[in-house]
Amino acid sequence: MATHVVLLSTAAALAAATAPVVAGGFGIPEVGVRRTGMATIIGRPDDASAIYHNPAGLVLQHGFGLYVSLGVAMIDTEFRLAPWDESSRFLGIEPEADGYYAAAKPTRAMGAIPMIAATYELLPDKLVLGAAMFVGNAAGAQFESEGVTRYHLTNGYVVAPQAVVAAAYRVHPTLTLGASAGVLNMRVHGEREVFPIIDGMDVSNITGTRPELELDGSGWAPTWMIAAFGQPHPQITWGATITGRIDAELTGPITVRYSDDSPSPGDRLEGSQTTTQLLPWAFMAGGNFDVTDHVEIGTEFRYWLYRQYDRQYTEVRGIFLVRELETMKNYEDSWAASAGVRVHSLGFAPALDLMAGAQYDKSPAPKQTVTLDQPSFSHPAVHAGARYSVGRYRFGASFVHYWYLIPTITDSITSPPSNIRGNGSNNIFTVSIEAKL
Repeated sequence: MATHVVLLSTAAALAAATAPVVAGGFGIPEVGVRRTGMATIIGRPDDASAIYHNPAGLVLQHGFGLYVSLGVAMIDTEFRLAPWDESSRFLGIEPEADGYYAAAKPTRAMGAIPMIAATYELLPDKLVLGAAMFVGNAAGAQFESEGVTRYHLTNGYVVAPQAVVAAAYRVHPTLTLGASAGVLNMRVHGEREVFPIIDGMDVSNITGTRPELELDGSGWAPTWMIAAFGQPHPQITWGATITGRIDAELTGPITVRYSDDSPSPGDRLEGSQTTTQLLPWAFMAGGNFDVTDHVEIGTEFRYWLYRQYDRQYTEVRGIFLVRELETMKNYEDSWAASAGVRVHSLGFAPALDLMAGAQYDKSPAPKQTVTLDQPSFSHPAVHAGARYSVGRYRFGASFVHYWYLIPTITDSITSPPSNIRGNGSNNIFTVSIEAKL
């Protein structure tokens, strides 16, 4: 029974979300060139990515429009693991002089952030409709199968596409209300080896020294957002949104294969699991101000109620004597603050927008519960971008750089312990094209 419990406890950790380091807990809000170039969009969402960030801002879209953006996140991190009880015996190596194993880097760590959207001005300056498909989180990581991280993660990804419809209605010359509704499909996959020391007991004589765990899960959930956009003065705009909590149930198979040095090489434990994945309430607000006819500045604040994510719950089926599992998370609320500037309508280049900004994103994860299959670290970031209009088209490109503030962890409560130190960064490149038809 103990063997089954620990193997499935490992599965529960993977079921949470298997992905490289991300912002705001589980998602990367870097959708569209306006956001990625200027770091602020809530207070003046002037492209169709308003459907994602602030649907009330659709009132700024006129006629019929199409919008496509594609972002690619290239993540560069390395971790040094501290040894844990009996780890050197099974890894077959010793830590270095400073007490840590040699640095481990993912062989693959990247993400994709695509969006396609359409908008239609049904009533001029009054009612605008929109529809979009986007992926707020599509990321994956892979480590060497023979590396020191093999008992934490060898391969995993999370993909969470959404389909959304939205509308914005101007109720007053200075106030527009908006909303969106949609559906989210979340899919996770995780692979790792199971460390065969369980509460001080060596079970390698049953499982072998390198039993392999593979887990998959998927599920659907509804999504919604309500929003407001205001312009109390020709030079001032503001925006605010509320995003509803999501409790997605991810269901899929669990497989554990005993390693070749077990008494029963290749034997498998097979079952299924359902894990409830929380995406919390979120509150966002921003304001923009035209300093001159050519210079706009903006600020933005985002807040996620991750205090609700105190534990991960998994229901297990088909594994003898294991019914349910709980993994402690103890998350805190997460927030991000940003500011940016846009220079536009210049005499020598009236069709050119130049943007720059900066942000700080606070992780919700206490360092004691951080795992390599679900890392989340605070980070500052810088943004830069440009857009250029040619007739009915506008082309954009942007760049974002994160510096991950990876803490030195000495009191990990995960199994096996994730006592690490490290460093990392993330470079996000985004391009977009808009067409007014």
